[in-house]
Amino acid sequence: MLSLLYMNTKRIILEEQGLRDGFQTLSQVIPTSKKLAYIEKLVEAGLTRIQVASFVHPKLVPQMADAEAVCEQLTKKPGVIYSGLVLNLKGVERGIDAGLNHLACSISASDTHSKKNARLSLAEAKNTFKEMVRHSKSHDILVRGGIQCAFGCRYEGHIDENHVLDMVNHHLDTGIDELALADSTGMGNPKQLGELMYKVVERAGDIPVVLHLHNTENKGYANLYAAINAGVQIFDTAFGGLGGCPFIKSATGNIATEDSAHMIHQMGYETGIDVHKIASISRELEQTMDTTLPGQLYQLLDKKDIKIV
Repeated sequence: MLSLLYMNTKRIILEEQGLRDGFQTLSQVIPTSKKLAYIEKLVEAGLTRIQVASFVHPKLVPQMADAEAVCEQLTKKPGVIYSGLVLNLKGVERGIDAGLNHLACSISASDTHSKKNARLSLAEAKNTFKEMVRHSKSHDILVRGGIQCAFGCRYEGHIDENHVLDMVNHHLDTGIDELALADSTGMGNPKQLGELMYKVVERAGDIPVVLHLHNTENKGYANLYAAINAGVQIFDTAFGGLGGCPFIKSATGNIATEDSAHMIHQMGYETGIDVHKIASISRELEQTMDTTLPGQLYQLLDKKDIKIV
C-alpha cells in the first residue's frame, strides 16, 4: 500500500516531526491539549504524515511523558498517517497499546550513539530491531525501519558507506514497510548523500525510502535537493526548523517544513502543503517560547511588504 506513494513522480511527501523531534529538546513542556491543537492545524495545512510522539522513558525525555495521552485523544482524520517513534520492544508495546497503526522502529549506525540513545550496543540493537519488527507485524502494524547517524556521528566521525548498506540489507530482510535513513548529526554533504541514497533507493526497490535531515551544518536543504535527484520522495521536516537529539553533541533542528515545501514548490514538485498555514504555526510557537525559531520562511511571511513566489 505504501508503495503507491511513488506513483506520482512529481509529488514529494513531507512527514511532520515537530511534535516529536521538535518538542523533545524544548525547555518548556508543551501541554497535551496544545500538542493536539498543533496536530489539528498541521492536518489543516495539508500534512498527511505526522509523527506525534516517541515512546521513550519520561525521565530521559520529559516532553514525551504524555505520549499515550496524545495518541488516545487524537481525532484521526482519514488519509493521515499518525506515527510514533520506538527504540525498543517496550516502546513497540506502548505504541500498540496507544492505538497507533504506524511505528517507526529505529536504531543507530553508530555503536557509540546507540549506547547513548538506546542503551544498547549496535549488535544488541540489530537483534532488538528484528524483535521490534516481528512484534509490530504480528499486530498488523505498518513499520518504518530507521537507521540513525547514517551520514556521520559526532562521537565516531565518518560512518562507512558499506556499513550503512549492510544495515539497509539487514532492515529490508526483516520485512519492513518503509526504510528511513537519518542524517541525525547534520554531517552529510550533498555529494555523499546523493550517491548513497541512489544506491539505497535502488536496493529498496518497491519499499518507499524516507530521509530525515538535520540542518546542523547548514547543508540540510542542499541535501534535500541531492536526495530528490537520487529518487527520494519522502522527507522528514519540522515546522519552524525545530529539533535535535538530547544524546548527540551540538544537535540542532530539522529542515523546516515551510522552508522545504516552499523550495520544493519552486522546483516544480507538489506537496499539498500550505506554507502560509505552516508558517502561522511556527509564529505561534515562537510567541509561546518567546524565542526565534531556526526556520527562515515563517519570518519572511510575517512581513507584508515583500513577495514570496
